[in-house]
Amino acid sequence: MTDRARFSRIAHRNLPWAAPVATPTVARLIETLVLPPGSSVLDVGCGRGALLMDIVEASGGTGVGIDMDAVSIRAASEAAGARSLSERVSFLESTAADFGSDERFELACCVGASHACGGYRQTLEYLLGYAGPDAYLLCGEGFWRRPPEPAYLAHIGASADEMGSHQDNMEIATSLGLSPAWCVVTSDQTWDEYEGLYRLAMLSYLRRHPDDPDHDAFMQRSDHWYDGYLNWGRETMGFAMYLFQRR
Repeated sequence: MTDRARFSRIAHRNLPWAAPVATPTVARLIETLVLPPGSSVLDVGCGRGALLMDIVEASGGTGVGIDMDAVSIRAASEAAGARSLSERVSFLESTAADFGSDERFELACCVGASHACGGYRQTLEYLLGYAGPDAYLLCGEGFWRRPPEPAYLAHIGASADEMGSHQDNMEIATSLGLSPAWCVVTSDQTWDEYEGLYRLAMLSYLRRHPDDPDHDAFMQRSDHWYDGYLNWGRETMGFAMYLFQRR
């Protein structure tokens, strides 16, 4: 068993966030999404905090980011200091279940981290619990572009019911009283760039650190995942950024 959190940190180190989303897409969303003055933002599974800090910096508000990975939280706190945002953004090492706050947020986010809440529907329900009456919810979530082949599911150790379709994601949100405000589905080019940089970052690290105790396990995991992406995942797995508001 490899250290999944450490593997992810290494593989994502040249990417702004741990999700296949184009940086210009996020930048345009942040530029267009106007939050009320003094708005507060919650980011669940915030990683190194880049998305939260970009939103807070643009909106002039405040933010709270939570993640269970202590190393990522330390990196996020250091980055906030470097960007002079320490007084406006707090990063907490916490699971979603252990986090508690009486505050209600104008924007509640979870991008590529719905596992932190137990799944997509559970994530939307969780975010709604912290969302103010006029809040937006921003969720980045995967979906099946087509029914996954059994060989692919066996390869990645997944089951077909772990995700639904893009339409399923929209219908789940609607059933919870949410209305779509904006949506962007990840393009093939963005997927390729994300998976390629994820792969190359790991290979570059392992070449420079041949004596790393995790070297062989990390190489095997990287080989296995990229092989699955090239053979099945590229045509099967999708991802979208969904912005919802309460109806």
